[in-house]
Amino acid sequence: METEPQNDERHLFIHLDLIRRWDAGIYQRFPQPEKVPITGLEPGGPDSCDARVAEIYGSVLIEDGVFRMWYSVMPDALSHAENADHFYAAYAESDDGIHWRKPDLKITGQERFPGNNLLSLPGAVMGVVRALPGAEWKYLAAVTQLGLEKGVSEEFGYQDNGGGTYLYVSDDGLHWRQLTKEPVSQQGDVSCLFADPRSNRYLLYQKVGQFHGFDLRRSFVCMESKDGANWEGTETWRDSFVCDDYDDMQAMQAGFRIADHYGVAIYRAGDTYISVEDIFLMGDPLRLKYAQNPVGLYKFRLGFSRDGSHWRHPKGRPTWLEPDAPGEWGAGFGVSANTFVEHDDHLLLYYGASLYDHGWSIEEDFRLRTDIPLEEQRDTSRVILARIRKDRFASLSATYKGVIAVDSSRPAKADELFINALCPNGSIRVAFSPLEKQEEILPGFGFDDCIPFIGDETRAPVEFRNKKLSDLPDEDLMLHFEITRGEIFGFEWRQSQ
Repeated sequence: METEPQNDERHLFIHLDLIRRWDAGIYQRFPQPEKVPITGLEPGGPDSCDARVAEIYGSVLIEDGVFRMWYSVMPDALSHAENADHFYAAYAESDDGIHWRKPDLKITGQERFPGNNLLSLPGAVMGVVRALPGAEWKYLAAVTQLGLEKGVSEEFGYQDNGGGTYLYVSDDGLHWRQLTKEPVSQQGDVSCLFADPRSNRYLLYQKVGQFHGFDLRRSFVCMESKDGANWEGTETWRDSFVCDDYDDMQAMQAGFRIADHYGVAIYRAGDTYISVEDIFLMGDPLRLKYAQNPVGLYKFRLGFSRDGSHWRHPKGRPTWLEPDAPGEWGAGFGVSANTFVEHDDHLLLYYGASLYDHGWSIEEDFRLRTDIPLEEQRDTSRVILARIRKDRFASLSATYKGVIAVDSSRPAKADELFINALCPNGSIRVAFSPLEKQEEILPGFGFDDCIPFIGDETRAPVEFRNKKLSDLPDEDLMLHFEITRGEIFGFEWRQSQ
């Protein structure tokens, strides 16, 4: 089982808090992810459990070399009177993260969908995480419980005390038992569960409705727990993701009226939390009552935080992933898994990509539109993949040459320094100075002493010709990067083994 290292000292240049000096030739760049089609999760055809929708409200984990996915599906609607959000929890596996298989689990025992990959969880999976140390179970799941269905979830001993977010636990990820008998939140139907081993806590980002002006916004508050059963932040909301005037301005520039947060994915690198925020762009007609607006498109953008609760954004709030062109998967609406998957030197974010905008097949009150035949609602959302090189959310870049000075915050006993950099046609060199005397470069640790890095690596060692990093004085240091026709995404201190 892969676990996050507890001595993670990565620093990513998505935020610039440690920078103390920079040249005019330095700018911050935000690369776009690569969109990767995947196979094996296509709908099973009419009357299958995933005939209508496959969404990655859920998670992907890698264990013993196997990718394991918990996701959400919808069968064909039986009538226009059916609940539009008729989600089931499903499970799939893959050996490479690209080619997937849907095993016949034989768990639910119902007869409508023979030979299916359904789990007994009653609703949409909002995240599956590995249990923190000390737990009596191996996995924790957050589920938007939509009611116990006969033959699917009713006969598994679960309790239904109203719709909302419930927590479930499992020893194998397939067979689940209910941990919270009451919902930890009844405010919204989307959440994101994240396990944070470094702080030994679970974080749950829960959708709620909040006003900004007279427009009700999908917003997210942050709750936390040590054991998965008892949660702080349920009574007094800790606002984490709330759209404002600047978001509305960007929405209007794109031809819409307002924006809100439909979902969020969370990742942690060192002491920095990264968010991928699902921004929902809405146009007229807006609903003039305390209710959500159904119709709109999506885009993904990045945020960062020091504590996981209070969030900031890069200047300009740049878009990280745009909708695709009409007729392509992801043209209309998208939702993401709860976090990235670390695989080799890449980060993988699975997301559900729809052909159509959110709300295309429903009325203003979220009932199914009777003028759209039920068969036309089949196969309208697929799971696809956004992939980036590890930790390459943002870079400090130079088209010619520039120098930045960073408070290196070198941990005690750290004697190795690695950089995440891309400069096949240039170079990156490193120098050190005392923190209080930034102009006095340490002997043997100047730019001319550093062996230049040329290439494309997510973890390249920094080396000097005549000195080792263990020779650095035990004092606060300033770290200088000289960037020539290239970019650096971050750096990492390590203690040699």
